[in-house]
Amino acid sequence: MTLTTLKQKACTVCAKLYTVERMGQDVCGYRCARKVPVLARKAERETTKTRLDALQTKPQLVKKAQFAFNAFIRARDAGKPCICCGKPLQVGGVGGGFDAGHYRSVGSAPHLRFDETNCHGQTKHCNNYLAGNHVAYRAGLIERIGLRELELLEADQCLRKYTREGLVVIAAHYNAEARRLKAAV
Repeated sequence: MTLTTLKQKACTVCAKLYTVERMGQDVCGYRCARKVPVLARKAERETTKTRLDALQTKPQLVKKAQFAFNAFIRARDAGKPCICCGKPLQVGGVGGGFDAGHYRSVGSAPHLRFDETNCHGQTKHCNNYLAGNHVAYRAGLIERIGLRELELLEADQCLRKYTREGLVVIAAHYNAEARRLKAAV
């Protein structure tokens, strides 16, 4: 074969014209050849992620939404004192530094799981070791949201059924809000 009969082809990675030297050659050289597996793996990861997202169970979606909601509460209450004891909330550290503690627990009032007035920044000591420190939490809530709002929160028995699509929307909303609050700091 002479040089004049060799075929010119565009590289699939960089779109530069090159002379085909081997059968099945799709790229112009070594550098572009190294990028082909990376691009293929990236596309494969994206399709796998979308398939796995479609297969998630409702409890998995609740867990994701709760994680996003708690991250939002931590970002919202960063710099404020603990709702119970008034100690400054430590940002960072292991496990986020402080908890997003619910006044009415998720176990006793699952319909208030994503209610922003029901959840506030709380030291790990108050939330875990003092079982939520409800008496002091109530006093802190009266100070923050007022007695009227607290009574409405305590009287709320309206059931809320979360759909799969609704949980995905909740997770996306609170992830975006947490990022916005962290960027504003």
